Amino acid sequence: MINGSNNEHLVKELIYQVSGIPIDRIGLEDSLLVTLGLDSVEMIDLLMRLETFRVTIPSTQITAALRVRNIVEYLAAASCPEGVQRVL
Repeated sequence: MINGSNNEHLVKELIYQVSGIPIDRIGLEDSLLVTLGLDSVEMIDLLMRLETFRVTIPSTQITAALRVRNIVEYLAAASCPEGVQRVL
């Protein structure tokens, strides 16, 4: 299983790859849409990259309230062994 620190770095790296925002300027409480300003193309790119890690974010969750921390939590839940459920 990937630990939390690695999950956080991986999510920030993916956001950097799709948006060009430096990793050190991405905070856990940043909103992907409001604070970081990802546009629809960048969001789709990020979601597709996350799917390679078995992370699927429901479309109802993709709002201004979606924060980097939420993506890290989704990634942590996806990396849990099967049969283990995590409440987000």
